[in-house]
Amino acid sequence: MKNEAIPISGEVDFAKLLERLSDDIVTAPELLRIDDQLSDYSEKYSDEVGQAAFFWDRVAIAVRETGRSRLARIYDQREKALSLRTLLATIEAHEHLFDHEAVKKRVNPVNPSFARRIIPGSHFPDPRTLNKDKAEVSCDDPLVKKLVLWRGNFGAHISGKQTLKKTLPDGALPTQEEAFKLCDRAFDIYNRYRSLFRADFLVKTLGEEGSTGSVFRLLRAGLAAGRRDRIEAAQRLLKSMQSGSQA
Repeated sequence: MKNEAIPISGEVDFAKLLERLSDDIVTAPELLRIDDQLSDYSEKYSDEVGQAAFFWDRVAIAVRETGRSRLARIYDQREKALSLRTLLATIEAHEHLFDHEAVKKRVNPVNPSFARRIIPGSHFPDPRTLNKDKAEVSCDDPLVKKLVLWRGNFGAHISGKQTLKKTLPDGALPTQEEAFKLCDRAFDIYNRYRSLFRADFLVKTLGEEGSTGSVFRLLRAGLAAGRRDRIEAAQRLLKSMQSGSQA
């Protein structure tokens, strides 16, 4: 994979690659979780969702496809794309970025006490682990292959062949559970090399606690309030009409 390395001038460029890739690694599972939550809440709040069914249907599609697309970018197999595959190739081609003195100098401004305790060679990528990680982000891996098939036939492109005649067998595309497995794998692999490079970790977030549920709870409260207002208005009108007829 050395020929797939992204050309960089040094650690500043490599840090930019890390930061950009981290956005998809964090956001993909967040969107996939929201997709699951939307399905559950749409059933629980069917009356509220039914007031704007078209809107919520399009929201669900957008969240689902964006989550899958971001995950597919993480495991992109193109040589010039930023992905875990090309990140690992770049690491392999620039192992000097993980030398003891380079890591110590990089970490010292933010955590000098930790920098002093760094053991020489401890941040150098293990060749066996690197080879294993390369295999797990390759299209040769069964789960990655499924994701690449989805991207090529339904995500980044729509296959005319699949449109006219289904040829992919059942189980050829990733399930939601398998998509989450790929998300977890991406976190583990990414953090392994981020921690070697700069001695910190990308934190796995679950999104704002209850944020999706709060949307539906507010929707229910608003719909109920609107219905109460209409009933009260109708009652006032009826009372006014009755008073007028009595006069």
